[in-house]
Amino acid sequence: MRQFTELKKRYPNDPALAYAIDVVTGKVLAGEKMKQACKRHINDLKRIEDDDDFIYVYDVDEAQKIIEFATLLKDVSSGEQFNPSPYQRFIFAVIQGWRNPETKGMRFKNIFISMARTNGKTQLLSAYALYNFLFGFPKINRRLAVTSIDIAHTSNLYKYMTFNWSQLSDGVFSKLARKWGVEFNRNEMRIDSQSTAMKRLSAQGSPSDSDHYTTGIVDEYHLLGEGQREFVNSMTSGMVNNPLAQMFFISTAGLDPNSPMYADYRRYAKYLENGDWQHIDKDLVLIWEQDDKDEAYMPETWVKSNPLMELPSMRKNLTEGMITERDSKASQGKLSDFIVKNMNMWQNAKSNAYLPVDLVENAVIDEFDVFGRDVYIGFDYSQTNDDTALAFVFPYQAADGSYKYHLYQHSWIPLTKVGTIEAKEQRDNINYRDVEEKGFATITRDRFGLIDEDEVFNWLLNFIETNELNVKAILYDQWGTGRVIRRLDEIKDEYLIIPVRQGIKSLNEPTKFLQTTFIKHNITMLDDNAMQQALINSVVVSDNNGIKIDKNTNSQKIDIVDAIIDALYEGQFYFTDFTNVDEKPTKSPFGNMSDDEISDYFINDFSF
Repeated sequence: MRQFTELKKRYPNDPALAYAIDVVTGKVLAGEKMKQACKRHINDLKRIEDDDDFIYVYDVDEAQKIIEFATLLKDVSSGEQFNPSPYQRFIFAVIQGWRNPETKGMRFKNIFISMARTNGKTQLLSAYALYNFLFGFPKINRRLAVTSIDIAHTSNLYKYMTFNWSQLSDGVFSKLARKWGVEFNRNEMRIDSQSTAMKRLSAQGSPSDSDHYTTGIVDEYHLLGEGQREFVNSMTSGMVNNPLAQMFFISTAGLDPNSPMYADYRRYAKYLENGDWQHIDKDLVLIWEQDDKDEAYMPETWVKSNPLMELPSMRKNLTEGMITERDSKASQGKLSDFIVKNMNMWQNAKSNAYLPVDLVENAVIDEFDVFGRDVYIGFDYSQTNDDTALAFVFPYQAADGSYKYHLYQHSWIPLTKVGTIEAKEQRDNINYRDVEEKGFATITRDRFGLIDEDEVFNWLLNFIETNELNVKAILYDQWGTGRVIRRLDEIKDEYLIIPVRQGIKSLNEPTKFLQTTFIKHNITMLDDNAMQQALINSVVVSDNNGIKIDKNTNSQKIDIVDAIIDALYEGQFYFTDFTNVDEKPTKSPFGNMSDDEISDYFINDFSF
């Protein structure tokens, strides 16, 4: 504790510092991401004095002011006076206390808060929104909004605000209510004398371009899909010239990782895990979650995702309720629902999911040098609706001696059926423009929205030649190849080109191999959202011959995984003596041996 003595003297009444110290010293049990968030608060307080390039300041008086306001409100679940718990005081303080003296506004522009259900996050944000509605900046023309996938999901936060305002206007703020003339209806609160309003918006229908919001709140963020990203962007774009504006994203984890929230979660998680806070100086990330799925059967750890359990008065009831919920879900074969909603961990909750989210996440590495390596290439072709994918499977031996496979891909994105990239992204729930910017895809420029086969062919040859790859085989869906395979066959007869039947009997073995290799943590890949989404979208179908992958809906793209499995039809045997390839008929006494194999034959058998 001595290491914190100086900070405690400097900030003796800071509830955020008190909570952060309790977390990092283990007095409060917390998950790894919250430990990092608390270390960040402590580290940033030190940077105020030690780092001349650190421009932000921390105002404990402002932090205390919003907490004092919150104690005037009612707890909407009990009707008693609201007494913010330690974790809620921490949130209030870090949001309100950190300031940018250059802009005279808040430090944090984007606030990402996630925890398990029934932990008071909506109550907390309603208190913050009401405070800023009444006393925020600027002093006039404040514009606040709460949005979600539909109007119904904004109801709780807005009702908490209006309920508490009704209590305040009849009590401690009766004078202020008469002076300002605060009014509200089912969808809007207003202070006409200050040109200030708080609105409820639907991310599927309400326009948001016309208002420049000072405070925006996205509630139940996990429900929004790629189609609602543009709506959120229209809110944040109106904030760029407003140093006082803040955008909140609050939610529990979701059952479908194909969402903007999951993409943000993964991006932020990487910064937290690396302690790389300088790159997100204006973003506040607070994630209360379990560290491991096995903790579903360790109730003593549940405070990690359920911070209200810090309070002895809440712990007993929450624990008993969660045990009942866990056992009920487990008996129905739906334990993943409990893990998502009550442990705040993302899961691929499809009943027949090919891979769980954590196996896909854990396979991501920062870099991989493909130059000069052996490679198996899978090709899945489409021109108008599905994406065309080239998958590259690089077998390699890791430093620890284990045999691994690195996956890489490049996709071509057609627009014929949907017309625009915006519509394509909305339908497929993939941010293709971001994927293209990172080098993993090419969005068609063809005026008819078709994929240019010559472009695919030339890209493939250039990738092989630039990286001096040793192509062991190119494998493809024999029912749909276009001109690419025919041209390769004509001009590159040194390549082994193998058609792969797409029935379960042919695909069972490579499909199981890929799944098993993921489970053994012997797959690596780069941070390619398109590949990760394809793996998560994949579901298992089976018959008496085995399994293969499929998708639940046409918009859930799995073309990349199809190409990977094609490549593994032969690539799975790289470290063995087996093969799926029949030898071509030949009159040579050496059969289909390569030049190197013939040379080794003579060296081994005729050397002295």
